[in-house]
Amino acid sequence: MLGTWFARLPEVRVQLGLSYGELGAALLAQMIGVIIAMQLAESLFIRFGSARVVRAGAMFVPWFLPLLALSHGPAEATGGLFAWGLAAGVLDVGMNAAGVRTEKLARRPILNSLHAVWGAGALLGSLLTAFAVRSGLAPRPHFLIIALALSALAAVSGRYLLSDDQQAPEAASPHGRAMTRLVSYLRGGWTLPVIVLGMLGAAEAIAETSVSSWCGIFLTGQRAAPASLASLGYTAFIAAETGTRLAGDWLHQRLGPVLLVRISVAVTVAGLIAVIAMPSPWLDIPGFAVQGCGIAVLAPIITGAAGHGARDGSAASLAIARFSTLYYAGAMAGPALTGWLAQELGLATAFGLLILPLALIALLAAAVTPAGAMRDPAPVA
Repeated sequence: MLGTWFARLPEVRVQLGLSYGELGAALLAQMIGVIIAMQLAESLFIRFGSARVVRAGAMFVPWFLPLLALSHGPAEATGGLFAWGLAAGVLDVGMNAAGVRTEKLARRPILNSLHAVWGAGALLGSLLTAFAVRSGLAPRPHFLIIALALSALAAVSGRYLLSDDQQAPEAASPHGRAMTRLVSYLRGGWTLPVIVLGMLGAAEAIAETSVSSWCGIFLTGQRAAPASLASLGYTAFIAAETGTRLAGDWLHQRLGPVLLVRISVAVTVAGLIAVIAMPSPWLDIPGFAVQGCGIAVLAPIITGAAGHGARDGSAASLAIARFSTLYYAGAMAGPALTGWLAQELGLATAFGLLILPLALIALLAAAVTPAGAMRDPAPVA
């Protein structure tokens, strides 16, 4: 869905009559919707069941594509993207929590593979969109076809989701005023381990979104690469990230989460230094691929640590929701912070300063120890 949306976004922007500033505001509203929904997701899981909510959400979310294609003007587009963000925020928490539950049952790492499928889906969506554009298919029928296909996929695959293993007693309690329960819920889940892991997630998101957002601009502005060549920077980054995640669970199983995180940070820093030091775009593109390899496993492992550190399924969902709040705050801040630093100090220096959040991850890598909980051999019956 996202691969389709971002690949057609330039065309959709013109169709909706949005200026660059209006589009930026609409996309910001979407991220705000995601963060708000993450604070309330667990209450929906408790009331209706996480598997049911995730399945329904996955069937519902794709329909925002044709809905947005029918909108007119900035107000409708902003409202539609904000609503999309609300639904996607709940879905994001539920999917990651389901991944943690499945990982516990399998007693082996799988989150890297699940995140790899996300990358593969983004690439597939962009490729299918390129084919649709070349075939002359307009956005509205294209989005309708995608929505139908993804809703059907969600309806079938959602039948196999694991449900929460138990309900948090305090969250399920019907006593007390509604506002009191809401305040108590919003305060819950902010444990020290979750906050530390949220900081690591935010640091990872700052680095990842900064590189993915600015790599093409770096190649055109700093290396005078043509647009056709500069586009390969992001392609190399996301392809390397996806490929590494396919092997990430195998590496996690053998190296353990803490050592793998520190090695991954070192690889990412090596890629950053190579890009800054190499004067040729033909050498910088492999440098961005190295960064994709390094940063690939960080988000799945840190997310898994937040979920595995919780006492049960419901607490895991809440912990992932709180963690994801900080993670997406970093994702929102990264490109803007890099842009400001690039304006003041130059883009090469801004890229170099990304070593600081990566160093924080390496320094506090021991916090991801809970992600190795399922590495013990399963008991023999």
